[in-house]
Amino acid sequence: MPEQIIKMSVRGIVEFILRGGSINTGYMSANRAVEGTILHQRIQRARKNEAQSAGFTYKSEVSLKLDLIYNNCRYEMEGRADGVITGGPSVIIEEIKSTLTPVDRIENKPDHWHWAQVKCYGYIYCRLFNEKNAVIRLTYGHLETEESVSFTTEMDFPELEAFFLSIMERYHQFAEMEIKRVEERNETAGHLSFPFGAFRKGQRELCVSVYAAIKHGRRLFAQAPTGTGKTVSALFPSIKALGIFADKIFYCTAKTITRQVAEDAVRLMIESGLRVRTVTLTAKDRICFLPERLCNPIDCEYANGHFDRVNEALMDIITNETLIGRRMLEAYARKHMICPFEFMLDVTLFCDVIICDYNHVYDPKAKLKRYFSEGGRFILLNDEAHNLIDRGRDMFSAAITHGELTKTRELFGKKSGVYKDIGKVLKYFKECGRETPNGAYTEKAPPEILRDLLKGLASKLDEWLAESRNEISGQVLDAYFVISDFLRICDMYDNRYVTYIEAGDKTAFLIKLFCIDPSKSLAEETKKSAAAVFFSATLTPLDYFRDILGGGKDDYTLRLPSPFPRNNLCLLIDGRVSTKFKFRESSFEPVAERIYEVISARKGNYLTFFSSYAYMGEVVEIFQAAHPEIDTLVQSPDMDEASRESFLCRFAPENTETMLAFAVLGGVFSEGVDLKAERLIGVIVVGVGLPMITEERNVISEYYSKLMGMGFEYAYVYPGVNKVMQAVGRVIRSETDRGAVLLIDSRFAANNYKSLFPSEWSHARYVNGPRDMSKILEAFWAGP
Repeated sequence: MPEQIIKMSVRGIVEFILRGGSINTGYMSANRAVEGTILHQRIQRARKNEAQSAGFTYKSEVSLKLDLIYNNCRYEMEGRADGVITGGPSVIIEEIKSTLTPVDRIENKPDHWHWAQVKCYGYIYCRLFNEKNAVIRLTYGHLETEESVSFTTEMDFPELEAFFLSIMERYHQFAEMEIKRVEERNETAGHLSFPFGAFRKGQRELCVSVYAAIKHGRRLFAQAPTGTGKTVSALFPSIKALGIFADKIFYCTAKTITRQVAEDAVRLMIESGLRVRTVTLTAKDRICFLPERLCNPIDCEYANGHFDRVNEALMDIITNETLIGRRMLEAYARKHMICPFEFMLDVTLFCDVIICDYNHVYDPKAKLKRYFSEGGRFILLNDEAHNLIDRGRDMFSAAITHGELTKTRELFGKKSGVYKDIGKVLKYFKECGRETPNGAYTEKAPPEILRDLLKGLASKLDEWLAESRNEISGQVLDAYFVISDFLRICDMYDNRYVTYIEAGDKTAFLIKLFCIDPSKSLAEETKKSAAAVFFSATLTPLDYFRDILGGGKDDYTLRLPSPFPRNNLCLLIDGRVSTKFKFRESSFEPVAERIYEVISARKGNYLTFFSSYAYMGEVVEIFQAAHPEIDTLVQSPDMDEASRESFLCRFAPENTETMLAFAVLGGVFSEGVDLKAERLIGVIVVGVGLPMITEERNVISEYYSKLMGMGFEYAYVYPGVNKVMQAVGRVIRSETDRGAVLLIDSRFAANNYKSLFPSEWSHARYVNGPRDMSKILEAFWAGP
């Protein structure tokens, strides 16, 4: 195992150890960074002129690197001094900070961690260049007035060393714990056996493929049917690779239930002797104790003084916990009176496995910038990766609406610059609406005029928000972020994008920069990590997913067969009914009849899936009228978490009568739901799952038709088939499960659909009538 090296920036260590005070959610202008750079450069030029006039040498942005052994631990420290003056009695080391605090107020009390940073630079410089002493200078420049004030002190090398070592001593207590823990992790990972003893069919092959992808720095796209044990088979080899090829694992999912499976897999390995620490991330609006509008030191006692207490809380939790989730984070946050969200982000620094949503890794607006601005030795495990295509499109798209701009304008006086600039943007919306009133259309070029208008508006909003006399409005801040996101996506706009416009009565009400093809952006993000694995029970066809998820010809693919006995699934296809839109109305009654034929063969719990709520509603009404004795359950589009949990609780194994649930394909109940044994004995899928025909879907179709002649397949067929496969996967969840599936649609008998069926569906039987279906089901349920 390679020697552990702690790589840290001087600023990072100083900020971590000496941070204090409250969480400040005040607005910081986007222009301040640019203004700060300009001010830095102006002060540096002045220092250079002063030095040259005195016959000294001035260098700006001096890189400082130091290899250090402290208490038997090796550190690689680096930093960058803003200015170094040599040639005089003593070397001068300067750090420059920009500020909005009046300089006369700073004169009494410079920030202690700013002093610490430049003192550490002084120590490193003296040690590297054998200087006996140094003049330490801290300069503050006011961003608006450009006034500056400097603090200067001369320190000899022993003083600088004593100060530096005092910082190291405080940081080392965290580092030492981490070094010991990582050593234990590496040792226990090396001896860890597969937690289930014997490998299930396909698991060894998946483990080997994952490890090979990590070892060689590739992407792996793996289709592993339900029951393979994908989660543990991806995590086990990844944990084995920690300390050798990678330092952290990010387990990315789209749904909360999948995160629970990952937590359970890690818990199982810990119970087998593994020493790792994992944290599951939660969205800010769910973990914070107060609404975001109250996130400030005045209204929130947890934000007030957060940084004074957070390091003590960190030491507490990393000393005592290994499996860290929302409830645990909240408990420690209450104990130490700190913000649970900011605390959670700091906890990730001391974790090996971070279980999170896709957006924490890929979304430009929400990704963890401390990790993914530049990247590192990370393993990305993308579970249920079929969801990442549309999620990727959403992440790399941006939209702005007429309504949002109108509401924002109402907050300003008619004579204000913001009001006038929003008016210019609304005029542009009106002109777009004349193109296609009450309709939608696309353009294959970025909206240059709108971009220029929004840049001007963003600048005005930036100035308004930065003014301390203005009370921050949530609506204004939200609008500013929407505009900033739109401008960011404008800079990414290329042939993978279209401009999508929806128009109402004489005006456009939405303008969207729609990312048709997220492959390039996803590839750029995965390149920042050591390796990436994309896995799901439904990645059909694999080439389609590899292309859109940012893979290349050199990346690995793997398709595994089902680990369960084929005869445990009775798969029937009824091609006598067409669910195409033009025949849909005439299909309602036949579909209701087919459903009843399936559930009449044996009492138990069944799930029926439809392509839309509207279609489902029509059939539900007919079915309930014809069979009022059947206990039915219907998914609604606005179900909250409690309602969803209540829905699943109805699938009780002890039900003595038949219970029939109706749900939609691609919804929360069609994937990631684990209803084993008698909790679910049958699934009926109505239709081939094609997404709704929309302007956006047609744009996708047109794009891939021109790119590879596969437009309809990429936009409609493949997404639909994968939804069907996910729904079918709800039935057989273990080696002993037995269940029946009926696919209803004439298209399931067509070759272009049959060619997409997985190998475990090769025994599917086509039924010709109710007697045929009844006979087959009767024989199946009478079997072992």
